[in-house]
Amino acid sequence: MRMKVSKRERRFLIVGGLAVAAIVAGVYVVEPSVSSQIAVRGEIQKKQALLERHQLLASEKERYRKKVEALRAQVEQARGWHFHEERLPLVAAEIQGLLHRLGQEAGVTIVRENVPPPKRTGVFTPVTVELSVRGELGTLRDFLYKVQTAPKLLTIPKLIIRGTSARGQTGLSADMQVDGYVTGGEEKDK
Repeated sequence: MRMKVSKRERRFLIVGGLAVAAIVAGVYVVEPSVSSQIAVRGEIQKKQALLERHQLLASEKERYRKKVEALRAQVEQARGWHFHEERLPLVAAEIQGLLHRLGQEAGVTIVRENVPPPKRTGVFTPVTVELSVRGELGTLRDFLYKVQTAPKLLTIPKLIIRGTSARGQTGLSADMQVDGYVTGGEEKDK
């Protein structure tokens, strides 16, 4: 028995077979190919973002290296402003010598000086030298300027200026404390 298939039915069978073949090709060939392309594109985008991040970090590395070098230079410069002796009496003597030199350059007379015992207060230990100086207004001003611009860090936490008129002497008298700062090292004279 043979079935007779009309031309119209043959067309439907051919179109139906092609539709089934297209669906099967879409499900088993096209869809996996498209999804793998999407996955590959996503992976490529992730890798590109990671590459851009690494390139940015690499370009920033040089800038940070220069910043670190500049900060190290500043730290070294700041270390030069402080005294680095292990014995605080030697630092006090160095500060006194520096003040005498600055006083001679400015033209003031150092009348009295005293060095109270230093007190450790953490990282920086202030070494105080108490002075009484005499001079004219200009010389006293020059002395204070030289103390403030000395090669080592010196501060003047206390300053009392008075006019003098004792036995024909005119000018000013100043009582002051000058602090120099020591970093590191423990005092061994205790």
